[in-house]
Amino acid sequence: MSTIGPGSASPTRLPSDDGVIADVHRSGVGVLRAVFEPTEVDEARRTVLAHVGLMKNTRSTPSSRHLAGFHRFPALEPLHQLITGNQRTRDVMTGLLGPEYRTIGLSDITINRSQQWHKDLLRGRFSHYMDDEHPCEKHHGKLFKVIVYLQDSSSLHFVPGSHRQDISLESDLFAIPADDAPVSQVETRIGDVVIIDICTTHRGSAEEAFQSQRVSDHPRILVSTVFGRSNCEFVDRMELGNAERLSFWQRSKP
Repeated sequence: MSTIGPGSASPTRLPSDDGVIADVHRSGVGVLRAVFEPTEVDEARRTVLAHVGLMKNTRSTPSSRHLAGFHRFPALEPLHQLITGNQRTRDVMTGLLGPEYRTIGLSDITINRSQQWHKDLLRGRFSHYMDDEHPCEKHHGKLFKVIVYLQDSSSLHFVPGSHRQDISLESDLFAIPADDAPVSQVETRIGDVVIIDICTTHRGSAEEAFQSQRVSDHPRILVSTVFGRSNCEFVDRMELGNAERLSFWQRSKP
């Protein structure tokens, strides 16, 4: 993937963005407010909905759609550039990753798609790519997913501090928090950007959230991509494993 650094501080970076960096370091998640104009989000929604035919149904809900590695499609590449080319996002990535960083090919568009508790590390049949019994303890702070919800959203829940805590990656069942574990909810408005350490334990909406006709008529969409440090073995392993995972996903979801 392309190298995006070096970045530099710019007038677009707000003082509050330093607080977002601190939030991500402390809890594993931070929210950049009002990054995009509503018109930019509306245009992104139109682009996604105009290319639903590229996306696969991977859930029981008929309106659910998912496209992994969407940046590969020229018609959708502008959505990737919307994230990677935004100066505030770049400045915060510089604050989190240093002056040299890149994307790793882990990009997604989802429409009305449920997501249970998990970490965005390579899991299940791909967990051997981690090559480390303690990937979160040793490698948190090296890879971050940037998420843009194309509507107001309160679907993201996460366990604060879990980006430093390892669990078995053999099954997502191990990601389900204990009853007494702290869980935080993230609320965003149109134009906000969520930054999450990929080691953070989190979940999205349950399948039941997408059963109404209203949601089918006004779908809930997110667009995301992952940034990582350049010249980092852990990031390289994640990129390589994600490439195999994407190939498997394409073969298994005709």
